[in-house]
Amino acid sequence: MPIQKKTGIFYRMKVLKIFRPLDFVMLALFLAVAAASLFVLRIQADDKAFLLVNTPEGEFVYPLHENRELHLKGLLGDSLVVIQDGRAFFRESPCPNKICVQTRAVEHANDWAACLPNQVIIHVETSGKKDEPDATVR
Repeated sequence: MPIQKKTGIFYRMKVLKIFRPLDFVMLALFLAVAAASLFVLRIQADDKAFLLVNTPEGEFVYPLHENRELHLKGLLGDSLVVIQDGRAFFRESPCPNKICVQTRAVEHANDWAACLPNQVIIHVETSGKKDEPDATVR
């Protein structure tokens, strides 16, 4: 008895007979709703994000949606942090290796970058209260 291949037009027609036309409509509708909800949640999260800056002089908070340049005093001198297009990054720093300048920009919740020799740390947070726990375990 010859072995039947699972390719060809007749096999595809059998697979398509398993699904009804409304199954494809429901699948398309589900995918559209999922994509739209991810898009809306992403926009809402970006509007509420802020940059938390820790320096030897104290802790400062800046909105991430406002473009600006920050001159932050550290142990070695001034670090220049730029907030631009919802992202923040080190542009200049007095540290010897300039690793902080080479790191990628922070833009999502819990992203961080640091200039350890200068003791300047930038961290992205959302608008949730700081004293609230992130999760509860029972």
